[in-house]
This record gives sequence, C-alpha cells and structure tokens, in this order.
Amino acid sequence: MRTLKQSPVLREKFQQQVDGKKSVKHQEVQELLGNGFLGSLGAAVFEIKQFQNQLKGNAGEWSVSLLLKSLPDSWVMFNNALIPTSNVNTLTEIDLLIIGAGGIFLVEVKTWKGSFTAYKDKWKRREGNNWEPISDSPTSQSIYHQRMFSQWVNSLIPNLPNGVVKAPVIFPVAKWLGVTDCSVPVLQGIPALLQMIVNSTDCLTPMQVQVIAEAVEDLKILSKNVEISKPISKPKLIKRENFKD
Repeated sequence: MRTLKQSPVLREKFQQQVDGKKSVKHQEVQELLGNGFLGSLGAAVFEIKQFQNQLKGNAGEWSVSLLLKSLPDSWVMFNNALIPTSNVNTLTEIDLLIIGAGGIFLVEVKTWKGSFTAYKDKWKRREGNNWEPISDSPTSQSIYHQRMFSQWVNSLIPNLPNGVVKAPVIFPVAKWLGVTDCSVPVLQGIPALLQMIVNSTDCLTPMQVQVIAEAVEDLKILSKNVEISKPISKPKLIKRENFKD
C-alpha cells in the first residue's frame, strides 16, 4: 500500500485551529481554579495530559498503519488526514484514511486500555465494579467524520456508490469490548480491521481511487479560508512495477 501526504500548509492551518481550542480550554481551567498558583498548576496538568494523549494516539496509529502495509499497492493511505467540515473555516482530522477498490475507510484508532461497553453509540468504561459513562463517544465521532467526508467527496465526484464511505473504530489494545447496535463498525485488534478491508466487496474503479486520493492530497485552503481542491480532471493511471496481488 502507498502512503500519501497532504500539504504542510494545510497542517499548519489545522494546528492553528487546535491551538485556538486549547487556548480556550486553558482559559476555562484558569477561570475555574483562579489566576493564582492553583490556576497555573491546573493549566500545566491539562497541557501535560494533552501531550501524553497525543503521544499515545500517534503510537497507536503508527502500529496500525504499519500492519496495513501488506495491502496491495493499488490501495493508498493518509495518516492524520484533514478534510473540510460544514462549519466555515474548520477542518477535522481522521486518524487513518484508506482508499482502495473496496471503498473508503475512515479509521478512528482508540488506544484505550481496559474494558468498554456500548449500546447505540452510548459508551461506558469499567472502573472497578462499576460501569462509568464516557462523554466522548468514539462511534459518534466516526459518524461525524463519515458524514463530513461523504458530503465533501460527493460534491467533488458525484454518483459514487452508496455505502462507499465506511468509518470503523478500532481498539488495538482494549482488554474487552461489548458493543450492541452502534452506527459504525467497532473492531478489537488490528487483524479484525485488516480482515474487514480485505473482505470488502469491490465498489471503486482504479480511476476513482486515484481521483479521490488526488482530491485528498491536493486539498487546499484559500486566503479566505474556503476549502477547495484542484479541479477534478481525468487522471493518468500510474504505471507500477512489481504489483502485489
């Protein structure tokens, strides 16, 4: 499988968006605890926790993407792909965006340890003998990504097959999962994700795969923060040697 990258300028734009949210949260913590020592300490703890979560998430995404390298070269992958949302001037990030004959996979990687249960996108974590609600539902997040990407890609490339955009959530290191009636697939372990991709029914042509990959790769932000891609023209198929079945 080939790995593609988006523009560093697009990444810089997204980082500005993230920093803005962090700044607001930082201010909320200080206002809650006061502007003295406790406020500064709380803000510092928040920053450390954010940094640790980012490192853990990056490590999980890297391990998943590494094992997916066994897919054929006709498939492409973006790590931490950015796509526009319906909100003006904002982007959203997808851990792993995989495009191939079997469809478009927006993979949400959760490196959560422990035991989890979910019913209709409402999640709980096991804490001792109790099950505690989780406010940030991973499946709800994937539903949002699926909706935003579908709106965007269909505006660029009409008449794509129904159900071509899939948004699985994968837990690579969770001890136990119990999931019922969630809106997107929930998978435990990297082999389950690989099996899902390999067993997917072909629904995209090589031309469509290339066009979609180029649209993601060439996504740009104008000075007025309006998201665009290069005009979709008929691409030239890339000749590859040593194609892997």
